[in-house]
Amino acid sequence: MTTRSLFFQGILLTALILALAPSHQVFAAKTILMQATLNPTQEDQGVSVAITGRVFDAAGASIPNAIISVQVNNPESTTIHLAVAYSGQDGSFQDSFIISSNFMGGNYTTYLVADKPGYESARITLTFAYSSPDFSLESSTPSLSIRQGDSSIVTITIIPLRGFNQGVNLTALKLPSGVSAQFSPSSVLPKATVTITLTISETASLGNYIVILIGVSRSTTHSVPLQLTITRGPLQTYYLLAGLSIIVIFVVGLSIRRRNRRARKLAAAEAILKQGSADKGYVTTAGAIARLEELRANNQVDDTTYTKLRKEYERRLEKSK
Repeated sequence: MTTRSLFFQGILLTALILALAPSHQVFAAKTILMQATLNPTQEDQGVSVAITGRVFDAAGASIPNAIISVQVNNPESTTIHLAVAYSGQDGSFQDSFIISSNFMGGNYTTYLVADKPGYESARITLTFAYSSPDFSLESSTPSLSIRQGDSSIVTITIIPLRGFNQGVNLTALKLPSGVSAQFSPSSVLPKATVTITLTISETASLGNYIVILIGVSRSTTHSVPLQLTITRGPLQTYYLLAGLSIIVIFVVGLSIRRRNRRARKLAAAEAILKQGSADKGYVTTAGAIARLEELRANNQVDDTTYTKLRKEYERRLEKSK
């Protein structure tokens, strides 16, 4: 077979292959659109998040039988949920995932991808801000006034938030000296109420104080302040009155003693005056002056009386010479 023959045979074979090959046309992929929302529901064990959405074309017509891939990541970008959903005849689809109560708080990101042969893929990203379960403390009163030697009660209610169901331990900080706090019970599961008995000793210092009541659950801590006023107790009032009575008795006794001493001084001065009145002679007057000096030396006559009598006796001495 010649080279020319082989050449023509190749042309004929190529033409035959092209004739037998199926004819087709290339069409551009159509656009698929998607919309979706996240709908959270609080549950005892956490939060259930429902995903609802719809796929449709550029004209708004529903696209059935589309495949929707679902991926949910936690705040640390770790995947916690993977799923596949399918659109119905009306283009709608749905899925759901759970954020347990022991999951971390933060933004949970949902990635949705819609696919269908003949359509371009559609992608949307949704976020859900999740606050982890928590609790709060509610006091029956913001302040208490208790006398020394007495006690009083305040109650604390532990209120669960967002499905919180862990144990809470209670304690008190900044208790003044002489003040004790008893919790009944000291550990509870919310929702619960704890009774706190504050007892004030008879020697506790008077004044205003801020006591901090604290609830602790794992790494979560909450506190509530309580203003405590300690007032004087009945026993301390008795002690105070007794002390005042002793002081009064002492002052009255001292006053009586001074009055008696002054009376004695006046009596001594009167005795000298009587003596001087009975006998106004030189010797008697000189003796009265000596007695007056003796009384003064022994602090038995006040300065005013002494000065008065001294002048009187000196005047008499001059007359008796």
